[in-house]
Amino acid sequence: MLKEVKIIEAAYEMGAGTRGAQLGPSALSREISQIQPGVLLSAQKETLSQPMAEIPISKNGTPFAHNIHFIHQSVNHVAASVERALLEKTFPLVFSGDHSNAIGTVTGIADSFPGKKIGVIWVDAHLDLHSPYTTPSGNMHGMAVNALLSDNHLANRKNELNPETTSLWNKIKKSGRLEIHPKILPENIVFIGTRDYEEEEWELVQHLNIKVFTPDDIRRKGMQRTLDETLAILGHCDLLYTSFDVDSLDPAISTGTGTPAPDGLSYQDAELVFKCLINHPKTSVFEITEINPLLDNDHSMPRTIAQLLASAW
Repeated sequence: MLKEVKIIEAAYEMGAGTRGAQLGPSALSREISQIQPGVLLSAQKETLSQPMAEIPISKNGTPFAHNIHFIHQSVNHVAASVERALLEKTFPLVFSGDHSNAIGTVTGIADSFPGKKIGVIWVDAHLDLHSPYTTPSGNMHGMAVNALLSDNHLANRKNELNPETTSLWNKIKKSGRLEIHPKILPENIVFIGTRDYEEEEWELVQHLNIKVFTPDDIRRKGMQRTLDETLAILGHCDLLYTSFDVDSLDPAISTGTGTPAPDGLSYQDAELVFKCLINHPKTSVFEITEINPLLDNDHSMPRTIAQLLASAW
């Protein structure tokens, strides 16, 4: 791979319900320094963070969108950083805390390439298709794709929002320098490895006709064919973005993450994902998210991901 890499550590965890994901980006960078893949060791680096003491996991005021004030800020910080990296003609490799940061990453791509079709490959145990109107938890890492699609999914509305939440949610959907919304279209997203979701999310998948490859699909087809079909589905897109949530992996190897789910991807599956998608000529950004060292055993989660990154170069 000949792309000049810029690592963006988006060390924000306000969208998760469990503390610790803020520490994931730096833990991954440390493991990379131990493995020493040359391309990554020479990469530029930018760290975006907020002191942990200043980040309360708050459920007051906005019970259906916890910490939405902080997330509104962090999304725009991440978007600006990604846009800078793309304008510098570098390849942003984003290490983010929780998955709500992906709203900012895709926003940065959209602001850099207005009018271009962004293909999104969401490798995750979860769909992240809730909105504040449907969420059972209020944790905003489960709303990232919905925000990017700008679809409140009101047909399955079960929560009544206060004006503050409504206003901030609308601002997040319009985040970024250009306030583009929606950032992505349903036909331009593919989910891989999804297996843990609520009924409201699956109904939105069916309503919008979004492509999902479940673990059963991957076992039947094999990961290489799954990736080939994914790239064919998104062949009309101008750019590709991959978001790799470490809980997409099976819990046997994904030990340090907040929302593990059984029946996940194998290491060999993930290795194909990294090699194929990082090196694809249309890939503009690759993101890795939801590493939580506080839930880990002997740094195994960041070490596994560092090894996967090294295998892609």
